Amino acid sequence: MDLTFILEIIKDYGYIGLFLWLWLGMFGIPVPNEVFVSSVGIVAQKGILETSPALFTIYLGVIASLTTCYFLGRFLGKGVYSKLEKHDRIEASFAKGEELLNKYHVFALCISYFLPGVRNVVPFLAGFMKLPYYQFAIAAYTSAIVWVTTFFFMGRIVWDHAQLFVIYKLELMAAASVFISLYFAYDLYKKQSDPTFIFQKYR
Repeated sequence: MDLTFILEIIKDYGYIGLFLWLWLGMFGIPVPNEVFVSSVGIVAQKGILETSPALFTIYLGVIASLTTCYFLGRFLGKGVYSKLEKHDRIEASFAKGEELLNKYHVFALCISYFLPGVRNVVPFLAGFMKLPYYQFAIAAYTSAIVWVTTFFFMGRIVWDHAQLFVIYKLELMAAASVFISLYFAYDLYKKQSDPTFIFQKYR
């Protein structure tokens, strides 16, 4: 994601903009949340955002999204489900979400946010199935902490390594070229040493 876009959100709306993006992203904003959160991590690494407020804001946005899906399923589940399942893509997501819930029950909420395509479906189905709120909250909110911190700090790490690449790009490109050459040389040697390969070659 272009960091300029993130900077525009921060400039115009501040931390509220980050919260709204992650909350309303469940309604189909065409940018993966992983990319957005990692990009915010880069912005924080550059010192434009404070790390703790940014992390907390992102976390609130994520759990707001999960909670909205849960209550949509709990109170409007039948009507929403009957409309959405008519779309092939959404029906496939529902099927995958149901499979996860049937297999792992409440623990499906611990892994679903790491799976694009079902991250909002599983909380919706959990509400639809009348899973107690406290069970939903413990599983979903805990896994959200792991997800947020993982991708936020991943962005920071990637930025640090990107800076190193800029500094040592010639050395890294030379090392990569040597590694690739050695790999293909070894692969060719291995094939030529294989009797089956020789038999097929000269048959």
